[in-house]
Amino acid sequence: MLVALAAVSLIGILMSRDQSRPTPEPPVPKPVREAVTVNPNAVYPEASGTGGTRTLLVTFPDGSRAEVTYPAGLNLASLGARPFAGGTLTGAGKSGKFRSLTAPLYGEAETAAGRPMIRRLTGDVTLWPGPLGVDTAGPVLLFAFGDWRIALQDERAGMTFEQRRAWAENLRGTLTPDGFLTLSAGGPLRLSRPGEIRDGVLVGPQLWLGGLSRRMLVLAPVPDCERQGRASVALDPRHAISGSACRAGFYLAASGDESFVRSALRDVRVRAL
Repeated sequence: MLVALAAVSLIGILMSRDQSRPTPEPPVPKPVREAVTVNPNAVYPEASGTGGTRTLLVTFPDGSRAEVTYPAGLNLASLGARPFAGGTLTGAGKSGKFRSLTAPLYGEAETAAGRPMIRRLTGDVTLWPGPLGVDTAGPVLLFAFGDWRIALQDERAGMTFEQRRAWAENLRGTLTPDGFLTLSAGGPLRLSRPGEIRDGVLVGPQLWLGGLSRRMLVLAPVPDCERQGRASVALDPRHAISGSACRAGFYLAASGDESFVRSALRDVRVRAL
């Protein structure tokens, strides 16, 4: 009986001690970085032809198609093609906010640069920190259309949350059977037309061939481009434009080694289909 009483007393003491101790807080989950796959963000069209000439069939972001003929030595098919487009978000009684849409060379991996995502705006649109070392840049909206990743670089004093959501909900992307990306817009969003210029820069639909190496060729449909004043295209700082030409309603801009630029501007022919 004494043993039983002693056991009960000991249990009571231990329970009173446990009750006097503060209840430990549940562990706080740490944020987990999502795995980011590094893949070239481009389509590699198949070239046709024999001998010294090759031909590519390409589709611009607005859905228009063209035939590109070039000397085989330029090897344009191996460069890969990426879309470029511009768009303006309009609001009631306010001037529109223009932004450019580009395809980062390495897709999401290039945009993330090892940093975590800020938030998800919709199922296919995410928000990321702006590029490192660029004081004038704001966050990046990254759109996922199939395997394609399209980036909208905002400005430092950029869009509101509602405006970002408007972009996310009204920009649509469709893949062609041969892998090119076409873009369309609804609601308050308007995509730039072929040949449209802002501040001396072409902002209409374009295709950027290359970028993984020094060589790069930009193709842009520009109606009556021979009659327009001098314009340029917007490339990232890694690729300064070495020269440009305009013929048959298409603007061409090239960068890279001298022989590539010279042949690209002299020998490449683009024909609307």
